[in-house]
Amino acid sequence: MGGSMDAGKQDVSTEEGGRIPYHQTDSVYEPVGGTTEYNADYEREQYEKAASDIERVLDKMAERAACEQLENERLAELNEMANNISYGDIHKGVHMRINRMASVDENLVEQYDSIASQLLTISRQLQRSIQKELKEHQRGGKQTGLIMGRRLDSHALCRGDGKVFYKTALPNEIPELAVGLLVDESGSMSDADRATYARAAAIILYDFCEGLEIPVMVYGHSTGSGNQGNTVEMYSYAEFDGFDRDDKYRLMDISARSSNRDGAALRYVAERLSRRPEAVKLLILVSDGQPADLGYSGTAAEEDLRGIKQEYQRKGIAFVAAAIGDDKPNIQRIYGDSFLDITDLEKLPAKLTAVVKKHIRI
Repeated sequence: MGGSMDAGKQDVSTEEGGRIPYHQTDSVYEPVGGTTEYNADYEREQYEKAASDIERVLDKMAERAACEQLENERLAELNEMANNISYGDIHKGVHMRINRMASVDENLVEQYDSIASQLLTISRQLQRSIQKELKEHQRGGKQTGLIMGRRLDSHALCRGDGKVFYKTALPNEIPELAVGLLVDESGSMSDADRATYARAAAIILYDFCEGLEIPVMVYGHSTGSGNQGNTVEMYSYAEFDGFDRDDKYRLMDISARSSNRDGAALRYVAERLSRRPEAVKLLILVSDGQPADLGYSGTAAEEDLRGIKQEYQRKGIAFVAAAIGDDKPNIQRIYGDSFLDITDLEKLPAKLTAVVKKHIRI
């Protein structure tokens, strides 16, 4: 689609402009009496950005190539790290493989863009809610309307609800927070839209953390068969330190796959999170609460998960297990009462706000 005939050379943009949609037409205009002539007096119209436009495109190509190289190098490091983690006797001999896309294809970008608007609205609501709390906490000040306290608020004595005390809160530094999200990608997650809810929740949580500059890591896990036998497949969707800005698109790859050896996957992500320097470390699990792999299921597998949770709680990691619909009894039985129901995405902002508030000690 061109501009006006008299517009001259137009600036080139990196963004897509208005395109003519495909539409039905009955005919085209047929001019008559046309001629052909040779313009020997043509002088170029000035366009000062010809070289800089190409330079920008070349820079973008170089950046993409550099990111892919860095991603491949990081993938090798992640796999080496996975092999050096002690997973305990119950997972001894289990093979671990870290999978991460070095680059994102256009299909994932298009899919993300088609659904992002509504999900990101939820994320931004959550960010606004907690930013107000953070500012007040950092600023400090007088808190009134308290039922108990050492200071009596004379201006509130006329109240009939007993909230007549106040306290002065000193300005506080917010403890640094790091978040890890582990998504069960077992085959049973295909039922009742579990994988769909998990994918949507991951997109919301990732955007929320990015907006508040909270370091976040998102992994999925399933199992597969390889040259070394049954393998725990870990899928890296978002890393704490990204080289490109495409992790949000990688989240669209979250899917239901095969079996799940939850203990090995949980230990890998918990170990990664435990090595972070932040004072507060929060690990959120999205699972149907049904560990199921060859020789790994039932009460013994659930006991393994409880043991891993307790071990890493002692190392300072706070656990929140997210349940979808009917999975709540399973999740509560394994992880205790610190579970979060994420079936209703409209209620997710308030629930996540409460979780984050609790762990940054507002």
